Amino acid sequence: MVKNILNFVVGFLFTIIIVLLAMVSFGLLVYPLEVYLSVLITIALTFVLSYYSNNLRRKIFRFGHGRKPVYAIVLTSLIAIAMVAVFWIPSSTFESTHSSVKPYGIKPEYIKNHDGDKIAVYIHRPDKPNKLAPILFISGGPGGRPSTKVKDYLDGYMKLGYVVYTFDPIGTGSSPMPKSNSSFTIADEVENVNDILKHYNLSQVNLIAHSYGGNVATRFIEKYTEKVNAYLAVDTAPIYSMQENYPNEEQDSKFAKTVESTRENKTDLKAAQSLTDFSSLRERVRMFYGTGLMQILEKNYIPYGEYSEYDYFISLLISINSGGKPTDGKLENRLYSTSNLLITKSLSESPDFTKELRIKNTPPVLVIHPEFGVVPWQIHYKYKEFFSNTKFVTVPGADHGVWNSKLGSKILLEDGDLFFRSEPLSNEYTSKENPFPPVK
Repeated sequence: MVKNILNFVVGFLFTIIIVLLAMVSFGLLVYPLEVYLSVLITIALTFVLSYYSNNLRRKIFRFGHGRKPVYAIVLTSLIAIAMVAVFWIPSSTFESTHSSVKPYGIKPEYIKNHDGDKIAVYIHRPDKPNKLAPILFISGGPGGRPSTKVKDYLDGYMKLGYVVYTFDPIGTGSSPMPKSNSSFTIADEVENVNDILKHYNLSQVNLIAHSYGGNVATRFIEKYTEKVNAYLAVDTAPIYSMQENYPNEEQDSKFAKTVESTRENKTDLKAAQSLTDFSSLRERVRMFYGTGLMQILEKNYIPYGEYSEYDYFISLLISINSGGKPTDGKLENRLYSTSNLLITKSLSESPDFTKELRIKNTPPVLVIHPEFGVVPWQIHYKYKEFFSNTKFVTVPGADHGVWNSKLGSKILLEDGDLFFRSEPLSNEYTSKENPFPPVK
């Protein structure tokens, strides 16, 4: 009895080891070889390992040699089926799900950046320009682009006489793919903004940044302080982090304890959706293994499949995590997955630039804090540590896409205009306390 139990346990452990070795084998082979060759070699290695491990197990427990390699055939067959299903069969894409991503709504102008790649720039030109510094909007992501709802919001500034610029980051929307994926770094993102200013001879701008765009904006301000008149930060952290702490700083446990979670929109709880509602287990394994392999091996390109698969999956994942509600798996916004992965990695490895930022004569900052945003209040309040003149405005009822609500769009436009004109704000929030503490 004991012998049989030990035999089963050892056989089970051997099986786990063989499965793990198959995963490692494929991962090491898929970049230098074609996918189908990597699968075939891995299957062959699996059969050899399972055959000899089974003989070893039978020898250990003195069962004698089996007449037929049943164990090796069954295990190899199961792994072969799984590998073909995961690595050969494509997963969902924007095209296959009939997701419709609307164009921005303005014909883009194409300029060359510092690497010779092209950037699609959209310009809102007013009939009667005012004499104030133009506005440059930086979208979220990484790998994101401004949406049609952003256009509607920025049109409001155009009607007030501002010339407004925004753009599709490299590789997204109407901006072509770069010559090299090595261009996807935070340093390049900052220089791309400067390329736009140089191309249009803009000596100074009012920056508006949303979400991840704030990481580009703060680093741009640190490097080109004199080129920014004012900075409107829309639900974005002062430094890259959606966690309690920032990279390149010692873990501040005291600060971490002060950070409260963002308020949940109770009206949306019944409509909450998860990744499993829109993707199969096969698709999740295919995409998570692919993106994981890319990061572990520090590669700048995907190991198998098409970029369109990864774009859809990463877009779906981020949409759900930020409170989005895809309808039947259809998405309206598209993130470029490689840009998202590589720039995120670049951010986590970038040197600490905050010491320089703290001692510079920084432009005034207006932080927009929505009730149902993604950045906790205590992290928003950190802006005061890095910028000498920081103000806050709260937006009840708004989520991360503040302009999606009527009140959010109104507050953004009116207070943004007052802020850019250096006039008193209509509803400045001056307390240190969280305006929207979590509802228990």
